[in-house]
Amino acid sequence: MQKSTFQPNKLWQLVKRANPPKGLIVLAIILGIIETGVGLAVPLLTMNMINRFAEGDISFLALLFVAGVLIVQAAISGIAFYMMMTIGEKIVAAIRERVWGHVLQLRITYFDAHESGETMSRITQDTNVVKELITQHIITFFTGILTIIGSVGILLWIDWKMTLLMLIAVPLSIGVMLPLGQKMNQIAKANQDELASFSGNLGRVLTNIRLVKAYQAEPLEKEKGKAQIVNLYRFGLKEAKVLAILSPIMTLVMMLVLILLFGYGGAQVATGAISAGALVAIMFYLVQIIVPFTQMATFFTSLQKALGATERLHELLAYPVEQGGVAQPDTKQANIIFDAVAFQYGDKPIFNQLSLTIPAGKTTALVGASGGGKTTLFSLMERFYELTGGAIYYGTQSIEQLCLDRWRGLFGYVSQESPLMNGTVRENVQYGTPNATEQEIIDALQKAHAWDFVQMLEGGLDAQVGEGGIKLSGGQRQRIAIARAILRNPPILLLDEATSNLDNESEKYVQAALQQAMQGRTTIIIAHRLSTITHADQIIVLENGHISGTGTHQELLQEHAYYKKLVRQSAEVI
Repeated sequence: MQKSTFQPNKLWQLVKRANPPKGLIVLAIILGIIETGVGLAVPLLTMNMINRFAEGDISFLALLFVAGVLIVQAAISGIAFYMMMTIGEKIVAAIRERVWGHVLQLRITYFDAHESGETMSRITQDTNVVKELITQHIITFFTGILTIIGSVGILLWIDWKMTLLMLIAVPLSIGVMLPLGQKMNQIAKANQDELASFSGNLGRVLTNIRLVKAYQAEPLEKEKGKAQIVNLYRFGLKEAKVLAILSPIMTLVMMLVLILLFGYGGAQVATGAISAGALVAIMFYLVQIIVPFTQMATFFTSLQKALGATERLHELLAYPVEQGGVAQPDTKQANIIFDAVAFQYGDKPIFNQLSLTIPAGKTTALVGASGGGKTTLFSLMERFYELTGGAIYYGTQSIEQLCLDRWRGLFGYVSQESPLMNGTVRENVQYGTPNATEQEIIDALQKAHAWDFVQMLEGGLDAQVGEGGIKLSGGQRQRIAIARAILRNPPILLLDEATSNLDNESEKYVQAALQQAMQGRTTIIIAHRLSTITHADQIIVLENGHISGTGTHQELLQEHAYYKKLVRQSAEVI
């Protein structure tokens, strides 16, 4: 297990960036000081009351006064606790907002390398560990320190010999807490990593639960989950072992001190060196010291967990985000030019010196075998990945110099998978176009030949589509996705097998709708069913990351052997 260093500055930086409510923190500190002061006064009041009782001066007014002081202390403690909870919730909400905003801006390469459940664990579990430290332990640690200092000071005034005897516990406690705290930090970090991995596995399985059941993979996934659950169990046992050592040792030290104090204090009372009230007060102050010390053990355990979580959050925040330029893309349609583009995914080269021109306002189709780089071209155009070499231009502008939001705003994308978000039909159609009117949504659905079936759904536009659109058929999901692209009204339309899940009748209507939508737009189509691209102004044949042919359907059919082969293999008769 990798050794971890104690770095509370990272936690402080995370909290500082969350812009905590300073006024509320100051008020909570003041209330904590007042509560501590009242708590320190109670043993002195009790001492005077007992001494007066010993002298036969019984005063119910004094009893009521002590009870009133205790009630005030409890009320202040409750208010201070609520304030710290409020502060903690505000801080963690700000941290989560920052992390979530960062995650949304991360490059696609991050998501290619990390499961979604792992990232979710960072945003939820790790931030929750930080929240628990702030809301449940910070206030008790702060007031505990004040209580210990105040109690020791008063005890020195009452009887300095007994106080020095009691302070033997301090170096012993510190000597135990520090090494065990470092061990707890290592265990906590490893446990959080395993928890993130477990969350990632859960997300993967639950998202693809139909695949799991269809292929009877429940036993396999059960074993994988069981192995991770066992690992989490083992980390829990390691944490329990540390606590099992820490808590009894702390209790043993305090009990030894307590026995010594009772013995010595009883002897002092017997000789008249101190009064009975003073001994009771000393016991009270001893409790006020012991309780914070035991709470400190819990605090340091929670702190180590929070430091581990903080380190993981810092690692996530350190991943580079997408970078765009500041130049605005030309509002007029322009050619998209690939100039000697090179790209590799990891160690696998995809393109090398790829050059092509996609004419403005025309339809360009990309054909070739699966894995030839067609979808990768779409990803490079939308700047999901950074080029290894060369450049892509929009007219005369390098797309790397363009404002990323404005550049991607030029695209409408319909993919082969036609992904839908869990929500209503309305929310999915207007996704990315939140200000669209209901009539515009309906018009887009009509153009995508989807309005007829949407009206038949229970709830119509407000019908729930389910996770990933599972309540709809494949063809229905595809038409919703097409309607979403039509509503966006983009200058550049990207169609990745956009009609792949449609039956023949629906395809006929949607093809007509797409033909209308493509008018006056730069349209780029990926298609395996070559009957859908015979109308394209330009067809580009990709073979293993290289362009082997460019032309119209008729030109390639006459001159390009590989294209002829693709036509013959196509499921459609051309």
